Amino acid sequence: MTQTSSRGGKSPLIGYIGWIPAVIVFVIIIFLTLQTGNESLHTSSGIAIKLSKTSMFGTYGYISESAAKLESFNALIRTLAHISEYMALSFFIGLAVTLNGFRKEMRFFYMCFLGMAVACFDEFLQIFVPGRYCDIKDLACDFLGIVFVAGVIFCLGRLFKRAKSSDQDRKSVRRTFLNIEIDNITFDQAVSTICQMAELKERKYIITPNSDHVIKMQKDLEFRQILTDADLILTDGTPLMWIADSLGHPIKDKIPGADILPAVCKEAAKTGKSIFIFGAGEGVASQAAKNLKKKNKGLKIAGTYTPSMDFGQDKEEVDKAIKAINARKPDILVLSLGSPKQEKFLYKYKDQMEFGVALPVGAAVDFEAGNVNRAPKWMRSIGLEWFYRFLQEPGRLFKRYFIDDMKIFYLAWKYRNEVVKYRDEDSI
Repeated sequence: MTQTSSRGGKSPLIGYIGWIPAVIVFVIIIFLTLQTGNESLHTSSGIAIKLSKTSMFGTYGYISESAAKLESFNALIRTLAHISEYMALSFFIGLAVTLNGFRKEMRFFYMCFLGMAVACFDEFLQIFVPGRYCDIKDLACDFLGIVFVAGVIFCLGRLFKRAKSSDQDRKSVRRTFLNIEIDNITFDQAVSTICQMAELKERKYIITPNSDHVIKMQKDLEFRQILTDADLILTDGTPLMWIADSLGHPIKDKIPGADILPAVCKEAAKTGKSIFIFGAGEGVASQAAKNLKKKNKGLKIAGTYTPSMDFGQDKEEVDKAIKAINARKPDILVLSLGSPKQEKFLYKYKDQMEFGVALPVGAAVDFEAGNVNRAPKWMRSIGLEWFYRFLQEPGRLFKRYFIDDMKIFYLAWKYRNEVVKYRDEDSI
């Protein structure tokens, strides 16, 4: 059974038409920006004088009795005009984004991002206009108007009852999500499924794609194939949760590898399944194994193996690693080589290895070893775990989080009409 559904995909024409008001406001903003300094001052002064004659602002004589008062009033009008025009722009961007299918967090993001992009372009353009200049105060006013409207709309959206998931959304089915596929199941279902796979000894493997994975798979076709062929695909990453929820097809649970590893170890301790940790830095895997065993009495650690930094280039070292794994025949093979290296190694050599299920979980092993601190639970709950990790390793993670991962919002827009295509219900 296959179904295609997306609020943004029902009528593309409506989505395009929805941008017209925002474009009109944008044109007005640029028209006013291209006025020379004298023309701009004349426009604002004319508005100030007309408003000063209204009862709302008092008598014209009071305001115009001194040049200083009139100048101050003129400055106030200019400030209010800046805020108002960008409030209007933000509102109409929100309307357009809504008509294209987005709600909640993603609508808030697009309203802020696009509005602020226009504001920055507006101020930059003024550098080339005679008598005008880039004014940080004006830019701050623009941002204030944008964020205020976006925030109000976001809060109003929260007041309404959350949209109910469709019957298909509630079923445990594999579905297309953006440029990948996911298994829309709960955290408990994921742990149970992994433990069942471990018993089968059929070399199953899971993938926990996050924003970084989704972006890499856009160009890395080998990596995409690895994910497509995975036996279980779990969603890791708050942005992906936001995208699905904002488009009306929420994902049941965020299931990061850092949560899956301890949960699976807990169940493995109860059922006598063995764990083999492969990867991580020198001494990290063994320390993680000790800590996991201490937290889960009865957990069987089949072994650990730490390869060299350039692991994968030397065939002899690869063969040695495979022999070490096969000698222990673990029920659960945990890989911590970094993505996509760990996934590519697993996919290439899995048929030569003996294990039940493989978990490529990256930094989860570092967290368990204690050499890298994980974000506090409250930061994880509001989607700021990435920021905590950035603060720990700013040099390494700046490009990833602030440049590369920003592409996820482009991909969200590009694939907004492909949010949910269901496969057969027994695909897991």
